[in-house]
Amino acid sequence: MQRDFKIGMVVGLVVAIAAAIWFATRPSLSPRARILRARSNTSPGEPQGNLGTASSPVTAEGIDNNQSPIVNNQLYEQAEKIETQRFHIVCDGENLSAISLKYYGSANKWPKILDANRSVVKDPDKITPGTKLIIPD
Repeated sequence: MQRDFKIGMVVGLVVAIAAAIWFATRPSLSPRARILRARSNTSPGEPQGNLGTASSPVTAEGIDNNQSPIVNNQLYEQAEKIETQRFHIVCDGENLSAISLKYYGSANKWPKILDANRSVVKDPDKITPGTKLIIPD
């Protein structure tokens, strides 16, 4: 058993060294070569490596101030702004008026929440705890 373990360790080490040597001797597998290859594969009409201008600096997350994502070092304009939705999980003892007061500052705006959640809420007086409600803006 001890001998099998030693043989397995030696074989594994030899395979790891062989793989490291193989990757090290292949310049086409380096990150720099892959970036250059990706830039050369773009069509003539596409921008190459456009990372933004002085008016729209790129942040560390890879998105500029205009919400244009950068993919493969190319800047793509977004057709329309992404709308985010707020959600609320109903707790025990809550009703639509209390939820409306929490999000809108007025308990009288509960019909707005009801209209957005017609498929989930059948009776506005009976909402069950754990129900996920959409809170419209």
